[in-house]
Amino acid sequence: MNGLGLLLPFRACAASDAIRLGVEAEELGYSAVWVPEVSTFDAISVVAALTGLTDRVNLGTAIVPLDSRSPASLAMSAATLSALAPGRITLGLGVSTRTIIEGWHGREFGHHLARVRDAMEIIRQALDGESTNHAGSVFRSVGFKLDVLPRKRPKIYLAALGPAMRKVAVDLSDGLIFNFLPRSKASLLVSQVSSANSSFGRTSFVRVALSDSGGAAEHRVRREMASYLRIEQYRKWLSSLGLTEFLPMPGDDLDSMAAMLASEFVNDVAVMGDVDSCRKKLDELRQDGIDPIVVPSTAAGDLEGFRRLMVVLAG
Repeated sequence: MNGLGLLLPFRACAASDAIRLGVEAEELGYSAVWVPEVSTFDAISVVAALTGLTDRVNLGTAIVPLDSRSPASLAMSAATLSALAPGRITLGLGVSTRTIIEGWHGREFGHHLARVRDAMEIIRQALDGESTNHAGSVFRSVGFKLDVLPRKRPKIYLAALGPAMRKVAVDLSDGLIFNFLPRSKASLLVSQVSSANSSFGRTSFVRVALSDSGGAAEHRVRREMASYLRIEQYRKWLSSLGLTEFLPMPGDDLDSMAAMLASEFVNDVAVMGDVDSCRKKLDELRQDGIDPIVVPSTAAGDLEGFRRLMVVLAG
């Protein structure tokens, strides 16, 4: 296995195509396949399908929003997946964004730390074989108990950006997932995220684009960055790392925002260049203590382009 995770496509991709790519990723030697959940397919269902079609690769969700299911349901899903693929399952959870939680799911967005603590306590009780008994300020569960525990306990990773959420991840989970992590800050952040658990995981989504003569790949990366920089959590995250000067003011025109991003910033947050250069940058992240989750930068629905990039990066 090559030590790289791979995030399957999350836009304009049928579940059957995502599953096919996940199976091929194992054949290519990827160490982990992570299944996203936005509005294309249900991550837990796709992971379940992959448990029966793969033998070695680790499988995870990245990221299931906490408010899309109850903590008891999440515990039951994690236990089910772990029973199907013992020792290979990681349930990646996060608080998501206001648009998804309030707009799509009709739930209140906020109280992030309390939300995560409540959910993790209920999930922990269930996976420990206990009857749940937790009345938190956000989530409550009493009397739920798994009838059958999996032979191997699934791992739970939390999406964490700010220092407070990173501390919660260290205290309550098996690992954390960064997003838009500047490589220049990787070793510093790893040193700040210390855990008594020697197997505590630190991973990050890494946008990877192979340079092209027309600059289309870089434009896609810039546009995606600009869309995320409209979200308050990401602006706070990057500002906390001392990168405020690189953040243009949010606007309605994504292309204008994308063009304003400094090349220094874009090349720090994304991995771009030829194949050898991209592999080298990914290896440097691993040496700093971050397990990269490769996010191939391709146009929505360009599954053949995704596959080509997946193949060349596998090495």
